[in-house]
Formats: sequence, C-alpha cells, structure tokens
Amino acid sequence: MDNALMLGLQSQRVLQRRMDVAANNLANVATTGFKADGMLLEEAARTNAHAEDQPREIRFVRDIGIMHNMEQGPIAMTGNTLDLALEGEGFFMVEGLGGRPMYTRDGAFSLTGEGRLVTSDGRAVLSSGGAPIVLDPQGEAPTIGRDGAISVAGVEAGRIGVASFAAPGALAKVGDNLWDAQGQAAGEFQGVVLQGALEGSNVRPVLELTRLIEISRAYQSAAKIVSGADELRQRAIERLGR
Repeated sequence: MDNALMLGLQSQRVLQRRMDVAANNLANVATTGFKADGMLLEEAARTNAHAEDQPREIRFVRDIGIMHNMEQGPIAMTGNTLDLALEGEGFFMVEGLGGRPMYTRDGAFSLTGEGRLVTSDGRAVLSSGGAPIVLDPQGEAPTIGRDGAISVAGVEAGRIGVASFAAPGALAKVGDNLWDAQGQAAGEFQGVVLQGALEGSNVRPVLELTRLIEISRAYQSAAKIVSGADELRQRAIERLGR
C-alpha cells in the first residue's frame, strides 16, 4: 500500500517535470535559435525493509536533470543585413549583467540610434575582443563575412564575437534565450556566419505534441494509482480505529 502510493507519487512528479519541459519546447517553436530540452532519467531502487518474508527491492524512475539538444536548427534567409545565423556549434557573444559575456544563437540584431549593435531585447552584441560593437547608423550597410568580419565600404570595422565550447551541452539556459558558460573557457568558432539569415528553433512540434499526449495519459494512470492506494490506506485506518 505504502509502496504503491510512493511509486505513484514519484511517477507523478517525474511526469509533471516531463510535461513542463515538453510544454516549454512547444512554446518556443517559433523562437529564433532555440534549442529543445529533454529530461535525463535514471532507474533507482529502494529496499523495502518491512516486507513480510525478506527485504524486497522496489525499482522506480527519477529525473536527474535537463539535457539540451544542440542540433542545428533550420536556416531561413531573411535578406535583412543585420540578421545573422550560425552554421556549426557556437554562440554569439552578448553583454550580460555586470558586463559579463553571455551567449545566444539568436542573431536577430539591429542598430540603436547611437549605432550600437544589439539583440532583439536590447543587449549589446560583443566583438571578438569582448567590446560592444558600434557602427555609424547613418553610414553604408555593413557586410559581414563568413568568419564574422564586419566591413563598411570595404574597410574592416570589427568582428562579430562568436565562441565555441568543448561541451556546449553543459552550458546553462538562463532565460531570454541566453546561455551561461558555467566556467567553460570559450574557444575559437570553427563554423560559418551567414548574413541575411536566421536559425530557427530545432523543436519538432509533432514529436513534442505526441509526447505531451503520452505524458498526460501516463499522469492520469499514476493519479489513479495514488487515489487507489490512498483509499486503501484510509480504509485500513478506519478498520484499525474500530
């Protein structure tokens, strides 16, 4: 009875986490450069020391964290000069809190009235040297090479900061489509910068929707187990009280 209740509640907790992850993936189907998440699960065991004959091992599944799917998202040409996409493993460097660099795959950039190159939420885009990129807002449209070099009227005016990491999946999502390096040293980007293009989300909506339906059904089954175990417990308590 206690075992059924414990297993049912544990299943509900894991399924709720899986549901939250799948729902968040679906909510970001149209988010530029978004990387889908998945649950890391492991099978665990607990010994029931109160078995009538001998201790019995009870096995169950528990979540141990989130994994990030770093697969390349689809590239769509936009024709906008300041839209950039990355082919290959790497991240644009942008200014975070306290001036600390953060990282993103969202290359929907624009110029402010002062000429600062910024992300869609107003964060400064950093150069390869870690400084905010500033261009003449009234000047000629920049050309950005496949290596990230920025040229205006044939003169190099800087280089887009792009970093790669030995273990990109170990970076942490911190909200606003940003990633934190978690102490990893940034390496040289080996991929390609594409001008006039954006990388789409790598979420597969049909897969995530199917997963949500399966999780919802499993959650309902777990809820029935919990309800049944709780009802048996209540009946046992009532009998003992007579």
